Amino acid sequence: MTTKYSCFKFKQFNVQQSNAAMKIGTDGILLGAWANVALAKRALDIGTGTGVIALMQTQKNSTVNVDAIEVDSRACIDAEQNFTRSPWKNRLHLFHSALENFNPAYKYDTIISNPPFFENSIISKSKKRTLARHSASLHYSQVLSFAKNQLTPEGNICLILPFNEEEKCIKIATDLGFFIKKICNVFPKKNKKQHRTLFEFSSLPNNLVNETLVIEKEERHNYTEEYRSLTKDFYIIFD
Repeated sequence: MTTKYSCFKFKQFNVQQSNAAMKIGTDGILLGAWANVALAKRALDIGTGTGVIALMQTQKNSTVNVDAIEVDSRACIDAEQNFTRSPWKNRLHLFHSALENFNPAYKYDTIISNPPFFENSIISKSKKRTLARHSASLHYSQVLSFAKNQLTPEGNICLILPFNEEEKCIKIATDLGFFIKKICNVFPKKNKKQHRTLFEFSSLPNNLVNETLVIEKEERHNYTEEYRSLTKDFYIIFD
């Protein structure tokens, strides 16, 4: 689900998205709600777009400071506005930068990314949309490599990817020395095939938590209780 509206309203903040190539969609909301920042003092959102995932983390954790990087200058316009107008503007910091040029002076407790994943698709006509959607601009392997050097020893990294990238992602992560801490298998509907996987990796060995999430019931926009429970603090439509 992707919304075409220029402003998307959540319970505690609004997201302006008239400039960003990629609008708010289910993937970003899923990751933003699912990502574990409970113990984080400093977090990083890689490829922030409109800034929605970064905003969700500051809502969930009342003390975390979140850096957000974005390569697209038009998306940065939206993110900057969304951060400034939010209740947490003093804890949100935007950087207009490609990942390879981003050199923070400190490490992060949590790194989050909803990376591009149209690796084998036809490149779209819009260059901005191509940058946002095509893995030629930012591959999750780059995100994992960056995280290996920029996470604190007990830090975690959270990602969302298409299901067909799951095995490849796990191999890259384990080759870098990460352990799977938590995984969530996401299905659009109960009778449909899995289409997304949520990952949480850590540098420390742990007991794997394996979850399953179904988004909708049989009818369109009739959401399951587990999806409602996960996102109810953000979506206005869920009480």
